[in-house]
Amino acid sequence: MGRGRVLLGVLAVVAVLMAAGLSGFAARRANAGPTLVRKHLYLAPGARAAPHPLLMTVGGPIYCMQLRHLARYLNASLLCTDYGPNRYERPGQRGGRLEDWGSPAYDAAVARLPARIRARGVKVSKLIVVGVSYSGFANAELVASQPRLHPAALIMIDSYLDLTARFNALPPNHETRAEIIRAVGGTPTQVPAAYAQRSPSHHLATLAAEIRSGMRFIDVWSVAPSEVHEFRGATCSEDASANWLGQLATIAGHPVAGYVTELPHAYALWEHGRSVLRLAGIGRSAPALPARRVLFRPGAPAPAGSYCVWQPG
Repeated sequence: MGRGRVLLGVLAVVAVLMAAGLSGFAARRANAGPTLVRKHLYLAPGARAAPHPLLMTVGGPIYCMQLRHLARYLNASLLCTDYGPNRYERPGQRGGRLEDWGSPAYDAAVARLPARIRARGVKVSKLIVVGVSYSGFANAELVASQPRLHPAALIMIDSYLDLTARFNALPPNHETRAEIIRAVGGTPTQVPAAYAQRSPSHHLATLAAEIRSGMRFIDVWSVAPSEVHEFRGATCSEDASANWLGQLATIAGHPVAGYVTELPHAYALWEHGRSVLRLAGIGRSAPALPARRVLFRPGAPAPAGSYCVWQPG
């Protein structure tokens, strides 16, 4: 999603994870559709004999690799999906990236996979949807637009809930801007309804219903200067999460928490993933996440310090 130092950090971590291999996981790869969805399923040992957690993320191998350590920690199976046209499958292939950006058809196809996995004998104790950066947005849109999933937890890190706000933060000639236009079919000015349809910010009622049914929703974002500068505020501006958590609280009828850090991009996952899981009541004991818990209350403005403001220059 970004460039420069943060992108190099992502690729370095992914390269290490790729070198580590499956380490005890049984890998199965199959097409969930002719061209729309690719599925990568890594089964925890014994997953057909006894229930294990199932971690799930969308966005392809680059994001999948970053969850392997959490899957091992939980002795969980890992389900990752990739959008058919996407060719960003390993470091060095950024020019071939084309994510789905909230495609309704893609999300509908992905939402059917957990039930199919269970039907084939894989025992699942709880479904945990986890994503960082782009995959945080994509996972949130999946859960918000596909109520059949009913995950035990939705965890998003250094991401955003509104596609228009993400688009508007991009420089005019940025490669991600061109990617979004290609996937969605135009700019927010040209096709505003498509951007709304593809944004979790426009499906808050579904998220509120899932929270009422017991889903833990954990939204973590950094307001560190490096984060603000690298993404021009896209992952921490008021319209990235803060504004929408306030609206979610209004719909849910009770306060909703967010977690604000000063960590570099994605480090809440890479270095503190167990602590993030702890926020959702998942996993063994772990240190507290170095973050401020901020409550967003129904009908109230976003609290001071809960979002960043990017200034050019």
